[in-house]
Amino acid sequence: MSIRQNLTVIENNDVSLAFTITYAGAAVNLGGYTLTVTLKQSAGKPDSTGTTFTTSSGLTITNAAAGQFTWLIPHTNLAQPGQFWYRVDLASGGDTSTAMYGIVTVMAA
Repeated sequence: MSIRQNLTVIENNDVSLAFTITYAGAAVNLGGYTLTVTLKQSAGKPDSTGTTFTTSSGLTITNAAAGQFTWLIPHTNLAQPGQFWYRVDLASGGDTSTAMYGIVTVMAA
């Protein structure tokens, strides 16, 4: 089951956001999963038009057993006010599930 969580950030700032992925009220152990976050202009745009963050680029699993990770969004991705779309995916064994998604509102400074 996916959870919609809208976010608000300030333009031209490096932003670090902390998340906990849960299912039915319990933390999802991230061990064994590949974690990705896609940030793009809208939900309908192809993923290839956006930026994909991985544990090699912007994502840090801070406590796998507790389902916790941080997402560092560089200021270059937040250079102008507006609304963007993000999606957090977990992949394992060829299966991919969306854990979270929503709108990122970038506010003018």
